[in-house]
Amino acid sequence: MDTRKFTGKLSAIAISILLASCGGGDGYYGNNGSTDSSSGTGTGTDTKQAVNVSTISLFDTNNAESLSITASGVTAKVKVIDKAGQGISGALVTFSGTGVVFGTSNGAVLTNADGEASIAVKPEDLNATGAYQITATAEFNGVTATSTPKSFALQAANIVLVGLAAANTTLNSGASTNITLKTQDANSKANQNNVSVNFNANCGTFEPATVVSSNQGDVTAAYKAISADGKLCDGTVTITASGSGITAQSITVNVAEIMANSLVYASDATNLGIKSSGSSASGQVEFILYADKNPVANKEVNIELLRAPEGLTFQTLGNTAPQTVKSGPDGKIIVNLYPGDKPGPIEIKAALKANTNVFALSRDLAVATGRVSQDHLSLSASKNSLQGDKDGDTASITASMADRNGNPVPNGTTISFIAEGGSITPNCSTVNGICSVTLRTQNPRPLDNRVSVLAYVEGDKSFIDVDGDNVYTEKDTLNNNIGDFFRDDNEDNLYNASLGEFIYKRSAGNLACTLSSIGQPNIVDTCDNKLDAVLRKQMLFAFASDTPTFFGVSGVDQSMSKISNFTNFSFKVFGNSARQIPMPSGTTVSVSARDNSEFKPIAQLIDAKDSNNVAIKQILVSSAEPNTTAQVKLGDSFYFVTIGANGVGTYNVPNNTTGALEVSYTNTSCEAEIISGSLEVPGIMSLFTPTSFKDVSADVAYSVKMKGCAVSDDIKITITAPNKITTKTITL
Repeated sequence: MDTRKFTGKLSAIAISILLASCGGGDGYYGNNGSTDSSSGTGTGTDTKQAVNVSTISLFDTNNAESLSITASGVTAKVKVIDKAGQGISGALVTFSGTGVVFGTSNGAVLTNADGEASIAVKPEDLNATGAYQITATAEFNGVTATSTPKSFALQAANIVLVGLAAANTTLNSGASTNITLKTQDANSKANQNNVSVNFNANCGTFEPATVVSSNQGDVTAAYKAISADGKLCDGTVTITASGSGITAQSITVNVAEIMANSLVYASDATNLGIKSSGSSASGQVEFILYADKNPVANKEVNIELLRAPEGLTFQTLGNTAPQTVKSGPDGKIIVNLYPGDKPGPIEIKAALKANTNVFALSRDLAVATGRVSQDHLSLSASKNSLQGDKDGDTASITASMADRNGNPVPNGTTISFIAEGGSITPNCSTVNGICSVTLRTQNPRPLDNRVSVLAYVEGDKSFIDVDGDNVYTEKDTLNNNIGDFFRDDNEDNLYNASLGEFIYKRSAGNLACTLSSIGQPNIVDTCDNKLDAVLRKQMLFAFASDTPTFFGVSGVDQSMSKISNFTNFSFKVFGNSARQIPMPSGTTVSVSARDNSEFKPIAQLIDAKDSNNVAIKQILVSSAEPNTTAQVKLGDSFYFVTIGANGVGTYNVPNNTTGALEVSYTNTSCEAEIISGSLEVPGIMSLFTPTSFKDVSADVAYSVKMKGCAVSDDIKITITAPNKITTKTITL
């Protein structure tokens, strides 16, 4: 189409429309303006407007062109023009580069009516240096163009802190105030934002401790006259503001003296060991000084010992006089204690020197613990007859230990255990004077099924304190002297080397000793006159069978198969065939009866003679149940005839008695009941007499009472052991 014919009549807009509709024109499109991706030059069919971007210019705050950027920043400017060199309005220009931040969040702005775009540029890091580049990319009507990169240099900022001040320069301890300043460029004096400022002080805290300047370089932090660990500040406090590469600035505030108003005793209940206890020879307790719940440091506190047992000293060994000490950084006042040899309560007073009305007293504090004493060591067990037929039955053994004054021994006192059979926990450590171990059934199992368990611990012999100083001296008397010891496996109170019995030698001496016993084995002539010793206690345990061994005592033949009377009998039940131990603890024993007899008594009148050979009449009852009473009716009269063991009974009646007899009879049921003996084998039984156990132990003996039983009735004994039920039936 030839547009020349229309130029006189059509407006410029109409011509543009026609040009577009005819496909004419050959515009320039900048770096990316080609409609053909393979060519940088537009074709005659492209109707898009050309886009060009000028070189970037940088202008400082004085509007002078610059090739460097300082903390004050610069303004970056470009111009976007079309092919004819005319500015393009409304083009989107995006700036990008490293080492800097731009005035908008995305670095993009729009060109003005003259096609110019400008944006603020500041260093990303005020301390950064070096050379960098930025570029500008313009986009308009779908066409983009990118400027030539602009090189520039970053210069480190010369930031200064000005106007550092406290809102209040005089504070109460624990109070707070605002600290303010501004960040400026030292050269231009212009306020600078985005500068990090750190605060610190010789005492106290800040919230926040690091502030980034904003709003014309303003920085504000709150200072509080309490340290991070809760310590109150007082006196002159220096507050310092600083930053990376920035000269620090300081000011001072005056914090009023701390007014302590309370003292608190801060230790838990404490029992100290006496000097000779073998535990720590000293202890510590503490008080804490406060001002309104905040610990107070560096204040003088008077310490006074109000009452204590003889020999106790404090702060320094041997001192009993009042002392003045200073509270520590955490407000604590530590009091050292050095016990003597006597137990008793302790009371310590701590008072603020500047105001003695502020004070506290110790509580629950005493010297109360010594070494375990010979006559204050005991053993107990949950049970002492275990199931020896299986592995794994257990008994808990508890050692209880106290000093000679009856106070629990120090926590952690260790006592050792060994056992003749099975296995046992080797030791335990006390808490509040007690600890426990476990005895377990397994091999070896002694042939006599009796197991000796020995416990031993370092301690003191028992003595009579003649002079009352609670300390053993040559004036005092040992009342139960002991020396070396052994585990008495065969229970003869003698050490038998040939049996391999365990022995503990201390080389204590050659003096005579207390006689050895099952509970306290002792080797003769190994004692000395010293107080310390290895204390020992021995217990006996049974590894019993679940299969009982019966043994008759009275009223029963030795085979336990026949009872000679119908009223009562006795028997014993053992846990081994040698009759040296009871059944396992928890075994139950019961009896029951079965009535196997049925009687049909006959009554008749007979002629008989009395002891004087005089003729008489008798009621004769036969075939009746032995040892009962038969009721016989004759006419309107009733007679009660006593039946003997042979089932026969008679009753004398008048000689003129006649008539038919009728027996009123009910067969009596056989009953049996245990009237003495443990229906359940106890947990703890006496095992200290192995040779005579079978004859004297009440823990295996039972008595049974029978009622209404006759020949052929059965009595059944049932033994319910933990893993087995055994019955024994006895026929009358």
